[in-house]
Amino acid sequence: QVREHLRRTEQLAMAGQMLSAIAAELREPICEIRLQAEALLERQSDSLTAQEIRRIARHAGQTAETVDRLVGFARTDRTEIATFDLNTLLRGLLQLRDSAHRTRGIEVQADWNRASVFVEGVPAQLEEAMLQLLFQAEQTAHRLTLVTREAGGSALIRFDFANPESNAELALCRSLLRAHGGDLTISIEGFGIELPAVAAPVIRIPKPLAPGVSSRPMTILVIEPDEASQRRLLTGLGEAGHRVVPVTSAEEGMDLLRRIHFDAAFCATRLSGMKWLDFFEAARPQLSAFVLVVEGFDAFPRTEGIRILRKHWEASELLITLTAVTQQPLPVA
Repeated sequence: QVREHLRRTEQLAMAGQMLSAIAAELREPICEIRLQAEALLERQSDSLTAQEIRRIARHAGQTAETVDRLVGFARTDRTEIATFDLNTLLRGLLQLRDSAHRTRGIEVQADWNRASVFVEGVPAQLEEAMLQLLFQAEQTAHRLTLVTREAGGSALIRFDFANPESNAELALCRSLLRAHGGDLTISIEGFGIELPAVAAPVIRIPKPLAPGVSSRPMTILVIEPDEASQRRLLTGLGEAGHRVVPVTSAEEGMDLLRRIHFDAAFCATRLSGMKWLDFFEAARPQLSAFVLVVEGFDAFPRTEGIRILRKHWEASELLITLTAVTQQPLPVA
C-alpha cells in the first residue's frame, strides 16, 4: 500500500506538471489572439463582422482563464493525496457557479444518491477537472442535472445536458481523471465520470505523547532486507504517528532520496550491494536523522550523527530513539 501510494503521488504530480506545461505553451498565442481581436474591433464598422470579432475575443478570454487555472496544477502544495467526499466538492462548485447559472437562465438540479461518496486523490486537481466540466456544460446547457452514485467500487458522476461539445479542455480533463484511476466519457446526453470509490476515512483520536516527544509526523525511509524486522519497524513507527516507506536495499533507498524528501532513515547493517556506511555518507546531506539498526554482536565504527537501535528493540527503546531523532538532528556534514 505504501509503494502504491508513492507511485500514485508521483503519477499525479507528473500529470499536473504535464498539464501545466501544455497550458503555459498555450497562454501566449491565446493572449495574442485576444489582443488582435480587440484591435480589429476598434477599426471595424460593420456590425455583423464586429459581432464575430467580439465572439472571438470572448472565447479567447475564456480560454486564457482556463490556461491560468491549469498552470496552477504543478504547484507542489497541490499534489498531496487525500481521501475526501466528492459530493461535498461538487456542492461547493454548484454554489460557486450559482450566480452565473441564474444570470444565464440555466436550470440546475442535483441528485445525490448518498450523503457521501468518498474518493482518493488530489482534491485541488479533481476540483479543477470538475469545474472545467461544469464550465463546458454551461456553454450549451439550458437545463443541467448533476447525478452521483456509488456502484461496484466506483464513484459515478453524470453531468446530464443536451449536445455537449468536445474540445481540448475535455481532453485535458480526461487525462487528469485517468491519472486518478478514472475516466471521462462524452455522449449526446452529457458527461460521464468514473473514479475508484474508497471507504470513508477513519478518524483516529491521537494518543497522548510522552513528555519531550515531538508531535510533528516524520517521513521515514526504512532500509531493511529482513522481512520480519521491516514489518516490525513499519508497525512501531506507524503507531508513533510517522509515515514510513520501506525498501530492501541501499540502492533503492538512494533512488527514492533523489525524488522524495525524507526526514530520517532507519538502516540495517547487513545489506546486499552498497554497504550501510557508504549509504550513510551518500544520504547524509538529504537527511535530518540516521538510525542504524544493529544485531546483538554487530561491530561498527562510532560515527558522529548515527543513532543506534537494537534489531530486537523494546517499545521504550524505540520511543527513546525517536525522541533523540526529533530533538537532535544530524550535524551538518
